[in-house]
Amino acid sequence: MSDQALLQLLQHAGDDKQPVLLILDEHDSVLPPPQHPQSRALSNRFDICTSARRQGWLCSFSDFLLTAELMQGCRRALYRVSKEKRVVEHVMQSLWQLLPVTGELHCAGYKGEGIKTFAKRAAAAWDCELSLERGDGNLHLYTFTKNSERAEPLQVGDYHALQAIAAWQGCQVYSKPGVFAWDRFDAGSVCLLDYLPKLLAQADRQQQRALDLGCGSGLLALALAQAGFREVVATDNNAAAIRACEFNLQQLATTQQVQVIADDCGMSLRGNFDVILCNPPFHQGFEVEQTLSDRFLEAALRVLKADGKALFVVNSFIPLERKAAAWFGKVEKVADNKLYKLVLLGHS
Repeated sequence: MSDQALLQLLQHAGDDKQPVLLILDEHDSVLPPPQHPQSRALSNRFDICTSARRQGWLCSFSDFLLTAELMQGCRRALYRVSKEKRVVEHVMQSLWQLLPVTGELHCAGYKGEGIKTFAKRAAAAWDCELSLERGDGNLHLYTFTKNSERAEPLQVGDYHALQAIAAWQGCQVYSKPGVFAWDRFDAGSVCLLDYLPKLLAQADRQQQRALDLGCGSGLLALALAQAGFREVVATDNNAAAIRACEFNLQQLATTQQVQVIADDCGMSLRGNFDVILCNPPFHQGFEVEQTLSDRFLEAALRVLKADGKALFVVNSFIPLERKAAAWFGKVEKVADNKLYKLVLLGHS
């Protein structure tokens, strides 16, 4: 289902006479080709970036690392606001600083996402011209016109800085805004880790490969590396998660093979794994999207060894057992605390 706020933004502010810079987050949409061949895009989502490139956009993949080079030649920036407040503040503030005087920032979103509050705060901080281009229903589209270089910041502090959130088995774990549950250990992952010793009781870990599928900040990958697997691979779709996971795994003084890969639900993974851990997301943008768990199941099926084990943790209301039964020979719910459940999968 296409995101109408993003499509309305492109229809309103796209221009075939001058290039634009388009900022893309996790909002699902079939992106049309750029009207101007030199228009550029940036996304923190690997799948969105890949899709934009297929449509002809010159798209970069990063944790919203906005640079003067990226903005060069563009007098318009387009942003469909993100889900997280810290991300929205960082992106809007960075774009405003990079825009030339008389340049325009176009932002779109829905009232329930806080778009009106962001617009009012930005207009006051930047002392700029603000016009509401569309305000019918819940969808709001604003245009900010830059009159001068003076601007008060929307956000204090470095958005890109990694922050220590907690320790796991003597190892400090770092994360940052832009990663799911970035300021704490996700309760589902902790539930999975409580069961992990049972899963690994008879595993010959020094000879085995393990995968953290959808790694986030890398807590599960860190636990797998600490468990002594010969090789640990972690994947995620989110650029901020990739950076945090890499940093956390680099703390380990180990000769193991450890690799962090930007990927869309593990679809480009090669080879087979003895153990797979997965705490799949079920939100895309602001919407619940249960088909995401299907894609993680499909990836696990493809790369799990014949005698391997995959352990998923999901919210108790997700019908993962029913979904998995269509593909896996073994489907067993091994724990359920009414909030989260653990489902063990195997080929037989």
